[in-house]
Amino acid sequence: MRQCHEVPSRRRVPRTKITVPRPPADFVSRPRLLTALDGTGEAAMVFVGAPAGFGKTVLLAEWARRRDGGTVAWLSADTDDNDDRLFWSAVLEALGRCGRIPGGNPLRRLAVPEVPSTDLAFLAQVADALDALPEPVVLVLDSAQEITSPGPWHGLRTLVRHQPAGLCLAVASRREPPLPLGRARLADRLAEVGAARLRFTAEEANTLLATAGPAIPRDQIAELVARTGGWPAGLRLAAASAARHGSLRDFVSGRDGAVLGYLTDEVLAALTPAQRELLRTISICDEVPTGLAPVLSGRTDAESMLRELGEPATQLIDSTGTPPHHRVLPMLRTYLRADLHRRAPDRARSLHAKAAGWFAEHDRPAQALLHSVRSGRPARVGELLREHAVTLFLAGEHHVLRVALTLLEDRRIAADPPAALIAAGLYLEAAETSAAGLQLARAEASWPDRPSPELTVLRQLTCSWLAQLDHSAAHAARVAAEVDEELAAGAGLGGLATLHRAGVLIGRDEREPAREALLRVLGTAEQVHQDFTVAQCLTLLAELACHDGDYRAMETLARRAGARLPRQDPPRSLQGAQAGALLAYGALLSGEPAECLLQAKRVGQLLGDAPARAARELRLFAETLRGAAEFELGGWHAGLRRMRRARTRLGAGRACPPGHAALCAVLEQRAALRLGAAAQSRETVRWALPVLAGSGELLLMRARTQLRLGRHHAASSVLRSLAEGEAPMELAWAGIEASLIGVQAALAAGARDRAARLLDEALRAAEPTGVRFPFVFAPPELIGFLTSRLGGLGTGERFAGEILAVRRRLRTPPMPAPLTERERSVLRLLPTQRSIDEIAEDLTVSPNTVKTHVRGIYAKLDVRSRREAVTIAQERGLLDAEVADFTV
Repeated sequence: MRQCHEVPSRRRVPRTKITVPRPPADFVSRPRLLTALDGTGEAAMVFVGAPAGFGKTVLLAEWARRRDGGTVAWLSADTDDNDDRLFWSAVLEALGRCGRIPGGNPLRRLAVPEVPSTDLAFLAQVADALDALPEPVVLVLDSAQEITSPGPWHGLRTLVRHQPAGLCLAVASRREPPLPLGRARLADRLAEVGAARLRFTAEEANTLLATAGPAIPRDQIAELVARTGGWPAGLRLAAASAARHGSLRDFVSGRDGAVLGYLTDEVLAALTPAQRELLRTISICDEVPTGLAPVLSGRTDAESMLRELGEPATQLIDSTGTPPHHRVLPMLRTYLRADLHRRAPDRARSLHAKAAGWFAEHDRPAQALLHSVRSGRPARVGELLREHAVTLFLAGEHHVLRVALTLLEDRRIAADPPAALIAAGLYLEAAETSAAGLQLARAEASWPDRPSPELTVLRQLTCSWLAQLDHSAAHAARVAAEVDEELAAGAGLGGLATLHRAGVLIGRDEREPAREALLRVLGTAEQVHQDFTVAQCLTLLAELACHDGDYRAMETLARRAGARLPRQDPPRSLQGAQAGALLAYGALLSGEPAECLLQAKRVGQLLGDAPARAARELRLFAETLRGAAEFELGGWHAGLRRMRRARTRLGAGRACPPGHAALCAVLEQRAALRLGAAAQSRETVRWALPVLAGSGELLLMRARTQLRLGRHHAASSVLRSLAEGEAPMELAWAGIEASLIGVQAALAAGARDRAARLLDEALRAAEPTGVRFPFVFAPPELIGFLTSRLGGLGTGERFAGEILAVRRRLRTPPMPAPLTERERSVLRLLPTQRSIDEIAEDLTVSPNTVKTHVRGIYAKLDVRSRREAVTIAQERGLLDAEVADFTV
């Protein structure tokens, strides 16, 4: 039998042209897209269309490799295929490599005429040969945009019109090919995968970027996906840049020459010179409203050019709204802007000045201020600050204000009192109270003889905010009382004054007046787009919901607050940290420790090492939640150690708010008892006693201790005192925990009816608030009892099912058997050089008793030697730091 390449009158075709490409080194399988391609019928058309770098070839190559090897013919198109005879020679050679085509099929020996696409007899022979196949084959035409001659497309249209049953044509192209796709869509015979579906999801990006190792931290991936728009080539370029430079710094700043080279060769080269110049010109703006592009470029046709650049074939411009606002894709914009500033800095400054003027004329002060800074015009920056600083601060444009104030500082221009007070406010939002105090002092040093009402109120509010963050509640209340609310209302700062008063009311536990005031301010602030004021209101309302035990509302309000907070660079935000801490708290109560851990870490990032008292308390509150989450995820010793460290850094219990102290004590004592750390449990209770004396949480911890000691009757007695309501609870959910302790005590006493009643009460109390935490992480005997009650829980049935589903999903490993107090005493002496006899003498017990305890330690730590025991104990945090410094 003669092979395809031996057939006379065919043009010679390189083997690589008709071979399925190999996967790249950083290949990521995309099952969701393969499923979409597999869903098409055998006799259908497939179109994978997107601009450069979207992974069209990689996707079709994976799809081809997954199919039976003899069913796919592959053709990588290039400009040579504009030669009609060469194109059809390649098609037949590719088909001839399919094992599914029998040896006697005409496709293997068919000659190619001089003008095949207009030779109807030739095309009919190809169609008949395909129709004769016992099973269909797939012809993949990759990089089809390279074929610009009408001839090959005319022949393909003719072939497709015959609809040979043995052919599925799959085309990958940067633009829609001149084929009857509309007819195929109408007949439901077309499978399409466009740019939107080809963009990488966060999960796919995680897989791809794992190849960059630690150079791309996991917490930066979501931002990177947003920056690249999920563009596969962009993500691959980011990974390569991080691998070359050890971080994403050069990639993000637009300084990576290799990335710029790719964008120039693969993305910009396909554009006209006018289009490239327009993109470079408008790259100075993050957003280009309608009307600005003609001003910047001097072209009257700029708007129509932007519309062309937003078409599917290029997708370099994203346009939204009516009238539209245009945005160059973020990654491309970064590199174009950096290249412009590098090559033509004077022109860049001139463009920024034009943009600043346009934005000022159209009443967009934030953009006008930002572009004035970038144009290097400090005098104009000062003018805009004097006119708009307060408005921009309330609107949450803090990043722009910081940039502007930094320029004035760099130019050594003396800040006037309004600018200094705004700078103080920015420092207070970052909880940098020392720096805020310095700015306040600067304002007072140049204080005018006759200050305006706005300036007077700004100073009062700054002093009040500073007092709330760095002083006692009583002192903060006194300072807040000095704010002239009537004067503030007249100066347009009434909302901020009310916020300060609401903060004082919350500190006095006057919740309803505070809530009413906050709701009034919130409504007004939303109407006038004061995002920062809105975020403050929502955060305080979330705190009130937390006090009330409405944890679902707390999470909703905290999320809304986080969405309205200003962008920070670097990311320092007290308001963001407060919202994040509430979200961490809500996640823990919902039985989602991984989400709690994520949010608690973010709180630490937002606060940094800010010195304010409020920041320290919030940081340690988040650390307690983080420790509790780590504990429930199986890091028992590390989590318990983190909670203890947070508590001790708070100092005496009376030094922190009662609710905070209650949460720290309840979570830490619970974990300590579960792990058998009785000494730490006692230490926690002693710490909390001064501030929680007479509280329900103290009784709750006492009942837990009695239950742990096996005294279930004593535990039940303590809980009865709690149920009578004589001791108020700081934590609304603590009553649910108390009911579950009662269930355990009743089960230990054999009183299953009482246990069932208490379980029903706990479920009824927990379901409206979504509190799953005490159930999800309950001991096995309680979970077993809950499971046995399924089918008889009435209205609590659905919630019980949710609890069990969450518990199954978490798959927390079983907790190790706790060390006894005596075993812990022996363990603390193992890192020293003392012998068994010397340890026995220190502990006033016999050597045999020490040996028994050592065997118990080895068994529980799953080790076989003293050295291993010390190592594992250090890893789990079972040894104090000063003891762990010794070596065996």
